[in-house]
Amino acid sequence: RFSSQFLDELRDRVPLSGIVGNHVQLRRRGREQLGLCPFHKEKTPSFTVNDDKGFYHCFGCGAHGDVIAFEMNHGGLAFPDAIERLAGIAGVALPQASPEAAAREKVEDRLIGVLEAATRWYEGELHGPRGAAALAYLQARGLSDATIQRFRLGFAPEGRGLLIAALGKQGFSEGEMLETGLLVAVEAPKTPFERFRQRILFPITN
Repeated sequence: RFSSQFLDELRDRVPLSGIVGNHVQLRRRGREQLGLCPFHKEKTPSFTVNDDKGFYHCFGCGAHGDVIAFEMNHGGLAFPDAIERLAGIAGVALPQASPEAAAREKVEDRLIGVLEAATRWYEGELHGPRGAAALAYLQARGLSDATIQRFRLGFAPEGRGLLIAALGKQGFSEGEMLETGLLVAVEAPKTPFERFRQRILFPITN
């Protein structure tokens, strides 16, 4: 829905320091502005804003991004909501989605749902009887329960058809699982099978 040209125009029209300055007291230091990081507690300012480059960076916690990322991370907004808010500030009309784009977005949302369901299932398997050895391995490598939970680590057990059956009960088709890459396609009359088996999984969420 939002072209790169539209997003670039939005970034150009809304100075980053103006948005950040609503929440952080900034003082100029050369070409940058410096303040206390809004993403973690600190006594010595380590949060910099650079309007020329269009990004902020915290040397304390590593927070980094542009004006859109700041609206999302600090304001707790989803990407479309952050764009809508910034467009209102900039006085820019939001582009209207074409029927084709709306249909494509609907399909993409569905496929994201497939991946989310798979991630939850893999997480459950890691903490179930089939994942006991994998969980013990991770713990032996020094990963705490909090770290495993934070990064949503999972386990794909051995055995064909397990993921297909689990996601099928939630209404997802084999075609959708193939589209996401969770399944490997084979020639008929053989049926598709899970790409990941007997593996610890680290889902990519960004």
